[in-house]
Amino acid sequence: MAAPRRTPQKRLSPQIYRRRRIVALAAIVLVGWAIFALISAIVGAIGSAFSGPTPSVAPTNVEGQQCASGDILATAIVGRQDSTEAESFATGEQPYIWFTIKNVGTVTCTFNAGPAVQFFTIRSGNDLIWTSRDCDRTGLLDQVVTLEPGQSLPSPTSPWERVRSSSTGCNAETQVPVTPGAYNLTVEVNGVLSDGNQFLLN
Repeated sequence: MAAPRRTPQKRLSPQIYRRRRIVALAAIVLVGWAIFALISAIVGAIGSAFSGPTPSVAPTNVEGQQCASGDILATAIVGRQDSTEAESFATGEQPYIWFTIKNVGTVTCTFNAGPAVQFFTIRSGNDLIWTSRDCDRTGLLDQVVTLEPGQSLPSPTSPWERVRSSSTGCNAETQVPVTPGAYNLTVEVNGVLSDGNQFLLN
C-alpha cells in the first residue's frame, strides 16, 4: 500500500508576520514599563523611609506672639522737631530723625522697638557719614509694643547735629561738621531694615 502524501504547509502571508512582530514588540514594551514602575515605587518607598515625614510650614505670624520680621515695615523719616517731614534744610537748620513701624501682617503681635535695638545710619552716596552705633548707648532699653494688623507707631524724634560720627562719638562737641549736599537716612529696628530717605542740606 502506498504511503500517504504529506500536504505541504501553507506559508503565512507577510501581513501576518508583521502583525506578530508588532504584538511581540508591544509585549516587550509593556514588560519593560512594568519593571520600571516597580523599581521606581521601591526606590520612592525607601527614600520616604529615610527622609522621614515632611515638616509642616509654620505661619509667618501667630496671634499674640512675637511679630515675624516679614510682617513689620520700618520707615525712616527726616523732618523737624514737631514731627513735620521735610526734604531740605536751610543753612544751620538742624534735621530731626525718627521712624515708624507698621504691622503689615494679618494678626496682632508683639515687637521690640526699644532704643536698644534702634540703629540710624546717614550716608552720602557710598560714604558713611553718621551712625547711631557710634553714640553712647549706655542705658538704652528694650521696649516691647503690641501692634494690631495695619497699625503704625512712630518713635520720638532725635536731632542730628549735622556732623560725622566716629569711634569717639556722634555729637557736635567732638565730631567734624558735614558740608552741604544730598544725604540718605536708613533705620534698622530689631533687625528690620527700612528703605532710604533722601534729604538735602543747604
